[in-house]
Amino acid sequence: MLALLASVNALADAVEIDGIWYNLVSKAKVAEVTSTPDNYIYIGAVNIPEKVTYNGVDYDVTSIGGAAFKNSNVTSITIPNSVTSIGEYAFSGCSKLTSIDIPNNVTTIEFLTFEDCYNLVSVTIPNSVTKISSAAFLNCRSLSSIDIPNSVTRIANQVFQGCTNLTSVTISNNVTSIEQGTFDGCSRLTSITIPNSVTDISYSAFEECI
Repeated sequence: MLALLASVNALADAVEIDGIWYNLVSKAKVAEVTSTPDNYIYIGAVNIPEKVTYNGVDYDVTSIGGAAFKNSNVTSITIPNSVTSIGEYAFSGCSKLTSIDIPNNVTTIEFLTFEDCYNLVSVTIPNSVTKISSAAFLNCRSLSSIDIPNSVTRIANQVFQGCTNLTSVTISNNVTSIEQGTFDGCSRLTSITIPNSVTDISYSAFEECI
């Protein structure tokens, strides 16, 4: 109970700094980008800084919280290398987002991170990423190609389901399984090379790849 109270006290209410909302953890001096209050949404180009200052105290921006930009009208977003984690649903429904570079210190692309980003054309996945979680790019209908780096060992279920414009996929030599529905509905996918490292291809992995 004491540990829980200490954790709550360390996490302040969300504050707005230069148009971006953050949860500030005072003890660790770190900031997490969070969603806006009162259903206001982020609009246009967003540039997340490496550090923010609030009441004279500097905080390192180390994370983007779950659903932070969900359903926002962001057109582009710059994420600094100080960010090490991006939460579930972080960019879900950002239908105007066209490209994104994931920082070199992020290790996991979480559940439904880019779901329904209908106009997302380009994604750069760094070698720091070891896991792409379920449905991470679900229904990213404009995504035409993807390179999965050698650091990734697992492609979870439904990761690229409904990516109807996906034509080219490079799978790293360290991936061991292609899980259920991974490429389901990728109707324009014409060829794919599966490396020898893969030992399991699950049910409906390539369903409706006509």
